[in-house]
Amino acid sequence: MANIKNVAVVIAAVILVTAVTISFSSYVGEVEQMQQNRNVAPEKIMGAPVLGSETADITIIEVGDYQCHMCKLWFEKTRPDIIENYIDTGKANLIFIDMPFLGRDSTKASEATYCANDQGKYWEYHSKLFEYQQEIDDGWAKIERLSAIAFSLNLDMEEFNACLQDNHYYPQINLNKAKAVTDFGAKSTPTFVIINTSGDTQKIIGAQPYSSFEEVINSML
Repeated sequence: MANIKNVAVVIAAVILVTAVTISFSSYVGEVEQMQQNRNVAPEKIMGAPVLGSETADITIIEVGDYQCHMCKLWFEKTRPDIIENYIDTGKANLIFIDMPFLGRDSTKASEATYCANDQGKYWEYHSKLFEYQQEIDDGWAKIERLSAIAFSLNLDMEEFNACLQDNHYYPQINLNKAKAVTDFGAKSTPTFVIINTSGDTQKIIGAQPYSSFEEVINSML
């Protein structure tokens, strides 16, 4: 009986690993399609806005939470150099996949970025959230504050507030959260998955310095 149970456990583990591998491989295929097909808007494939050239050789996927202090640290210390040396030069692009888990306001903050994206201001709003970040659930990311950020970016407030209050992008954020766990195996934020056009992948966990990203990216170009 013990042997039968052990076999069952092994089979279940194999099935789980296979399912995750297939899911990840499928996502890598989407990234390759995004990178290779100039006629397909990347957000239509990924479901998330892309910063940088659609045809860049490298895609950097950041899994994060807007209330994550280490994500803010990476945003302030590492991201600017990556933007300057890889995004602005067309060598890489960046995608942010939401994994809101640190507090009750995290999901709504993520939804707000997509409402801002409806008016072409996703990345501006994304940046404001990290610039204004305070303590987890201390009120800085409540709906009233999220609306104030939208106002500061000159968004149409009627459209933005309707989007936010109707939970229009709640399904998208839930999908992103599921991708973060199942497709990328993220257990904490920030987690980064770096993919090139050949389908090679490398993972970086935590708010690592620019030098760590430079070494990985250069080895994959």
